[in-house]
Amino acid sequence: MIYLEETFSLAPASPETLDTFIEFAQNQFVSVVQHLGARLAAAWSSNAELFAQVTQVLEFDDIEALKTFRMKTSQNSDWGRYLAKLEELAPQRRSRLLEPLRPVPPATLHGVIAESQKSPLGTYFLAVLEVAADNMENFMAELKERFQSLPIVASWRPVAFKRNQIIDLWKGPLTQSAYQPADDWSKE
Repeated sequence: MIYLEETFSLAPASPETLDTFIEFAQNQFVSVVQHLGARLAAAWSSNAELFAQVTQVLEFDDIEALKTFRMKTSQNSDWGRYLAKLEELAPQRRSRLLEPLRPVPPATLHGVIAESQKSPLGTYFLAVLEVAADNMENFMAELKERFQSLPIVASWRPVAFKRNQIIDLWKGPLTQSAYQPADDWSKE
């Protein structure tokens, strides 16, 4: 599998623009993407870098499927209309390729997507981590050993640059037992 992550900075940055974008994506983007051979694996909004950002992750079987998708988009009028409206809503965009971290197989995400289509699961959490370069092997071994006991549904990393960055998607709610109140830290 290969994933295309696209992050959009909405303009103007407002809740209304976010609502407009979501409606636009549901009505135009989702159907045209499926028709052209991609799968929308995940989408979320955040205010992490700028107010009113949207990130979506498209899934492809391999790099050849991504190439085919790109070729089809260049020849599709529905995609052209989508891009014109996207330019209006999100003039600033960036993309990058992601690959799955093997300890969390893509089938895990596929199962959650199917489950969520029947009955929405509600809350998901996104975690972006930087693993020390000399600790990646240990991180992968630990993830392989423990991922089935965690509510993690997908784990990706960039194909290029920031190879030690990990993007995890978790289904929630996370339990409070994983956290210690600040008062307890002083006791250690």
